[in-house]
Amino acid sequence: MKFCRPIFTALIVLWLAAQAWGAPDPEPQAPGAQGHEPPACVLGDQALAQKQPDLAVIEYNKCLSKSPPNFKMLSNLGIAYAQQKKFPEAIQAYGQALALDPENANVLTNLGLAYMKTDRPKEASSQFARSLMANPHDAKTLELLAYAHFDLGDYALAGYEAGLVHQASPGDPTAAYILGASYMRMGMNVQAIPLIDSSLSQVKSADAYMILGEAFLGVKNWQGALEAFRKAEKMNPTLPGIYANLGAGLAAMAELDQAKAAFLKELARDPDNFKANYLLGQLDRVQGDNADALKYLEKANALQSDNPGPAYELSVLAVQNQDYPKALASLESILQKYPSLTDAHVLLAQVYFRLHKTQEAMRERAIAAALQEADHARLQAEGESLKWLSGGKSAAQKPQDK
Repeated sequence: MKFCRPIFTALIVLWLAAQAWGAPDPEPQAPGAQGHEPPACVLGDQALAQKQPDLAVIEYNKCLSKSPPNFKMLSNLGIAYAQQKKFPEAIQAYGQALALDPENANVLTNLGLAYMKTDRPKEASSQFARSLMANPHDAKTLELLAYAHFDLGDYALAGYEAGLVHQASPGDPTAAYILGASYMRMGMNVQAIPLIDSSLSQVKSADAYMILGEAFLGVKNWQGALEAFRKAEKMNPTLPGIYANLGAGLAAMAELDQAKAAFLKELARDPDNFKANYLLGQLDRVQGDNADALKYLEKANALQSDNPGPAYELSVLAVQNQDYPKALASLESILQKYPSLTDAHVLLAQVYFRLHKTQEAMRERAIAAALQEADHARLQAEGESLKWLSGGKSAAQKPQDK
């Protein structure tokens, strides 16, 4: 089963923000206009250049009270507010500056950054796109647009945009990370792993290690996943979802008591964590604690009703309780939405046999066998690709794309 978690990587936004929020904006002045700025405006520029945003805000506001606002003053006031982390005020100042110069690419990017810092990726993506219309060759703004689309869950578009930057600048760790994370979210874990690993060779972050661990889980590299999750935990033990993922790695390594403790630790700080509820319910079900299993699985099912995992596990519980009509209804509903879910076909075949529906049971067995064969071939191909990526084979032996 796949899990989707919106992530906010401060590393990306803060690093890219440094590109945009660093220096005051110049403003072309009319002939003969130089030297006529009020002293407060000059002092504001000096304070901003010296990285004194508190003083800059004071001086710019003095300037606004004594002279008509202009683009430079409002843009730089926005930068000062952003450096103070007063993003609503920065948004207002940038918006006023853009009223005077609507196509200024730098201010559009800064406005998008301020929206990202206030958790408004949809508005941010609009400003980044406008900025790129004014300056199509700005790679950092394109990266920010990719990140905004990633945050919105549009992983294909985010991957395409990050891929353009990565193709032009293969050594850019931010583009490699966003592209790899997008691949992972789309289930393309073989492609994701080397990109995320490459970004980590330059910039270490707990988020990136957690994404790498999830990709390793996707290719059944349990040891690699557990090592990545432990690195993420060491770097940032407060990272949302880290103990749910650590529990997943421990469970895969058959460290069941430690896995259960990790899931409970995650739920103690976030009772609505889907992965912890789901996997703890699954673990309890396997260990025969059906009462707790039912509690956690029903919670997980309520949190993400569009994810077939909890519904499948509840069907297993129904079979264990010999409630075959309930299991039948649940499994048929799951397979209407997810017809390639192999485990559901296997379990449905068992249910049909229990209900003496032999023909239907044989049909489900045949479907399950075909899906298992396809899954085995896919995993084998992924294993060969991973061997090549890790240097286990020569480039001439790399599996060819079909």
